[in-house]
Amino acid sequence: VRDTAGSVAQRLLASVVSVATSIAERSLAAPADIDLAVTTGLGYPVGPLAWGDRIGAGRMLELQRALHATTGDPRHRPTRWLTERAHLGLPLTWPGTSPEDCAG
Repeated sequence: VRDTAGSVAQRLLASVVSVATSIAERSLAAPADIDLAVTTGLGYPVGPLAWGDRIGAGRMLELQRALHATTGDPRHRPTRWLTERAHLGLPLTWPGTSPEDCAG
């Protein structure tokens, strides 16, 4: 096994959380609705944003940055939404699609 950033499980988790944060960043759905759609529609036991919160927004940001730097794959580039929430210490599951929504 080559020594690279992220195990298979970490890469899958980073990808799932990345798609969810991209949806939230674009204001296509609120965080709770994203998690509900995934748990109800896809049968996941936990939504991607709740899963990201279990890991921690800061650790998710570090993982995505490391994967992007290692692979150069744009799907691992952290969203602005995740980056801002990690820096502000905001959970991914909080309502609103921007840190301004949460701070208000």
